[in-house]
Amino acid sequence: MTTALLLASSSGEPSAIAQAVTAAVALISVAILVAISTRIVRIPYTVALVLVGLVIALTGFAPANFTITHDLVFILFLPPLLFQAGLHLHLEYLRRNWFPVALLALPAVILTTIAVGAVTHALLPDSLREFLDQQHADLGFLSLSWGVALLFGVVLAPTDPISVMAAFKTAGVSKTLKTVVEGESLFNDATAVAIFALLLVALTTALSAGGGHADHAQASFTLAAVAIGFLKVASIGAVVGGLLGVTAYWIIRKLEDHTLETATTIALAWGAFITAEHFHGSGVIAVVVAALLIGNYGKAFHMEDKTRQTLEGFWDSIDFVINSALFLMIGVELSAKEIGGLQTLTNPTVLLTAGACLAALFAARALCVYSVAAICGRHWPKQYKHVVWWAGLKGSLSLAMLLSLPAGEIRDFLLPVAFLVVLASLIAQGATMPHLIKHLGIAGQQPAHEH
Repeated sequence: MTTALLLASSSGEPSAIAQAVTAAVALISVAILVAISTRIVRIPYTVALVLVGLVIALTGFAPANFTITHDLVFILFLPPLLFQAGLHLHLEYLRRNWFPVALLALPAVILTTIAVGAVTHALLPDSLREFLDQQHADLGFLSLSWGVALLFGVVLAPTDPISVMAAFKTAGVSKTLKTVVEGESLFNDATAVAIFALLLVALTTALSAGGGHADHAQASFTLAAVAIGFLKVASIGAVVGGLLGVTAYWIIRKLEDHTLETATTIALAWGAFITAEHFHGSGVIAVVVAALLIGNYGKAFHMEDKTRQTLEGFWDSIDFVINSALFLMIGVELSAKEIGGLQTLTNPTVLLTAGACLAALFAARALCVYSVAAICGRHWPKQYKHVVWWAGLKGSLSLAMLLSLPAGEIRDFLLPVAFLVVLASLIAQGATMPHLIKHLGIAGQQPAHEH
């Protein structure tokens, strides 16, 4: 009713809501056409999406008044993405493989952040470095240029296994391998977003305090502060997610209505995020914890088959829409004149930075994965380490974090670099994963304890 009144009162001029709805319908329509096309062309859906995003960027298609804000990305998009992933992760297999998942979720994120950050810092364009120097501020033990570089490092740290999972499903790989890849992705998403939020607050505070004035401004930002801040927001997020997850689980036990039970999970996904953020915790971790509880206890013990099918179908559809929107929105954003479209994407500095960051990602991931494989070697068939290394694709979460940055010089440089990294990652790794699985001979392998 409210939307109808606003639309009716626009006096012939499209309102902000009408423009938003039009843009959303257009994006979803394009995504559906892309999905249908991939059934004919036989390429991974995410690869097709990022290619369509590239076409949008190169053709300069940018709807008027199309704006992407931090709240739109973080509050509207992140909770359902993480909730859907958590629903499908089995705690029993996660318990068996918690050690490699934990190593890949925290130390690997930190190492990747540092590796990509170092490369980015070395290749920052002079104009951006000059802009940061003019702010007369730093982060305490870091300069602003290092802060921006590490922020970009943590943006590229999360993995996105959507294309990989499709290949795994087709090949019938073991549940152990799927759990390691899915579990790593889910928890390094939570870790990366929590660190990203801390770095972003520190950068924003330092930039606001400096403001280009002569007086030097310094943010209170140390390694100890980062560690304490991360533990604080993670703990609050875990507690909030656990409490709300248990509450939703109790409600679902009392219901025998698949519509109400699905609606309860919708309220839980966004409610856990918003509540945790209200108490200065990590909304991302809250959503992950709540999703794991519902996915492993609510679905398994207190849902009929019809309810389970409705729930999974609903969240899979939401995941499809949001992933599609993020890939297409990045193309729309890159087509804006302020960022530069084709001219920016083919800029030598942007191309060099993207290539160097991709190389740093491969090297850092190889060091992490093969080190973890050496530690856990007796539990893994030797071929697994190659698949896990190659499964470190970059995707929608990296794009979501960058889209949440305020408009300006920092975002304008990092956005095209990240897009090229994601594009290369999805094409090189996503499209070749089925061939790697076949070459290693692990298709259809199920260890005895998984039967």
